[in-house]
Amino acid sequence: MKEIFDFKDYKKFLHAYEESHKAFERGFRSKLAEHLGCQNGYITQVLNGDAHFSLEQGMRVASFLRLSDRDKKYLLLLIEISRAGTKELRDYFENEIAGYKQKFSNIKERVGKSRTLSEKDQSIYYSSWHYLAIHMLITIPGFSDAKSIAQSLRLTDSAVSQALIFLTQTGIIKEEEGLLSAGVTQVHLNRESPLIRQHHTNWRIAAIQSLTTESKTDLHYSTASTLSKTDVEKLREEMLKLIEKYVEVVKPSKEETMYGFNLDFYNLI
Repeated sequence: MKEIFDFKDYKKFLHAYEESHKAFERGFRSKLAEHLGCQNGYITQVLNGDAHFSLEQGMRVASFLRLSDRDKKYLLLLIEISRAGTKELRDYFENEIAGYKQKFSNIKERVGKSRTLSEKDQSIYYSSWHYLAIHMLITIPGFSDAKSIAQSLRLTDSAVSQALIFLTQTGIIKEEEGLLSAGVTQVHLNRESPLIRQHHTNWRIAAIQSLTTESKTDLHYSTASTLSKTDVEKLREEMLKLIEKYVEVVKPSKEETMYGFNLDFYNLI
């Protein structure tokens, strides 16, 4: 789907948003109506007729779509120009919109398409292993739709649908003509983040679940040992080297399959 800055009419933007999410989300208008506290018919009157959202409703729409502050302001400007009753006021908002788009274009040219997740979005992304798993799985050819993702990761359609809505809204993945692909966001969690424990726990849970598949390619090793303090440091150093080697190999590797690694090495699909 195009970005909101590609639209001059907020209704066309909402139509495009609705259409782009049909592959994995149903009931867009009814959910939006519930979020705004209005009837479904009113949403249809706005999107298909002459009625317009108020600025207060526009704020709620932005919240529902999880727009960034930058995109939220542009949406409100589009609503304001649509509601303007005089040419003088429309000209004023046209100038506002032109200036704001120019500012956005300059920033986009300087920083490219990289994005950073907000703390709120990070809390969702790291709430379960399957958000990251879906994010990575989409980079493999053949996993560009909700059905194939659900079957491969042995997830429910509902769980995949909810995750895809979040991942597309945050730009982590993108959807074009019903097909999914990796977006522009590179997600990294700082080791000092309070979410780091949850992140590690998620993948330990995934490792436990992988034990039920009994795949011949999986490696699981668990033990308890008594050893010298010198050997503790020796093994720790070897494990750190293994992690460094793992990252070195994975970075340029072609996307063909997906494995989890926690010093458990197991097939995820």
